[in-house]
Amino acid sequence: MRNPEPFHALGELPAGSDAAKGFFFFGVPEGRILTLAAMSYWGGDSGENYQLVVVPASQGVHDVAIDGLVGMAQLASPAKGGSAASYQAGWIGDLMPSANVIIPGPCSVVIASTNASPAVAFYSVAFGVMHDL
Repeated sequence: MRNPEPFHALGELPAGSDAAKGFFFFGVPEGRILTLAAMSYWGGDSGENYQLVVVPASQGVHDVAIDGLVGMAQLASPAKGGSAASYQAGWIGDLMPSANVIIPGPCSVVIASTNASPAVAFYSVAFGVMHDL
């Protein structure tokens, strides 16, 4: 790894947002690679599912319709809403095969509800290392 830097991001899917609409979580700049080491989520409605989606740099990242035809790809799903504490549920291990998930830039990751409009905000946090290609 060249020029490693610690990485931390906190993202929110707002209460009342539409289903299958993404909201910015974090970005990976051109010429950089992000290696994710730990991720958690909490909040949301107990009857709803949530996902993380990688979005190409050419696409919007706020209140954006999730659409594979424009190059979006699912990173992790389905996270179940309704967990009360910020440490209770993990993306990595539960919904992703392992830690050290590598995401090359340029791109962004958004949070989206898969099946309904949440009445309660859904949050996610990520830790990792950002480094040069």
